[in-house]
Amino acid sequence: MKKIDLSRLLGSKCRTKILEKYLLEYAFWNVEWFYMRALSRDIDEQINSVKRELDSLKELGFLKSKFDAKKKIFYINKNFYLLEDFKNIFLKSYSPLEDIKKFLKLEKFIDLAIVNEELLENLEWKTNNIVDILLIWDIDKPLFAEFLSKIFFNKKIKYAILSTKDFYDRIEHWDKLIYRLLKQKWNIYLYDKLWVKQTLEK
Repeated sequence: MKKIDLSRLLGSKCRTKILEKYLLEYAFWNVEWFYMRALSRDIDEQINSVKRELDSLKELGFLKSKFDAKKKIFYINKNFYLLEDFKNIFLKSYSPLEDIKKFLKLEKFIDLAIVNEELLENLEWKTNNIVDILLIWDIDKPLFAEFLSKIFFNKKIKYAILSTKDFYDRIEHWDKLIYRLLKQKWNIYLYDKLWVKQTLEK
């Protein structure tokens, strides 16, 4: 399913990121409020732009505000008549794939990166995959786990990270788990320096 760029619908990339942050945090963890400065940092937008959009969303009735320990916080108006509609739109439209691509682009020595499309279709579903993400890569596993936790809102993701040597050893010994994993439906190959996809298609 093609994901819609909601910024084209809503008219502002900053506003879209703010709504996404509020609605997905609210949907998964019942988080209703943010400090403006912390929100600006989380979504990587200038604080003046964030303030302008928060004020607009307050005028529209989506947000309310109050002071907490002399700091202003903006929180979701639970009585906003389109709250559930917006929440469902963002749940259906959110895709972490671009975040994964950006993360991997900054790294080196990636031989294979596979993400299963089923994982991206709906954050509320649990997949039946053996593994949702497979990486052949020398990486800091806690760092990657923290990254996944952030973009999937702490949803448990099934992933495997192997060294190139370990991967080839498993292939050589006809490891059934690896072959089943590679032949899962809807695998998306983000990196494939080992020519795995072409080999499987022969």
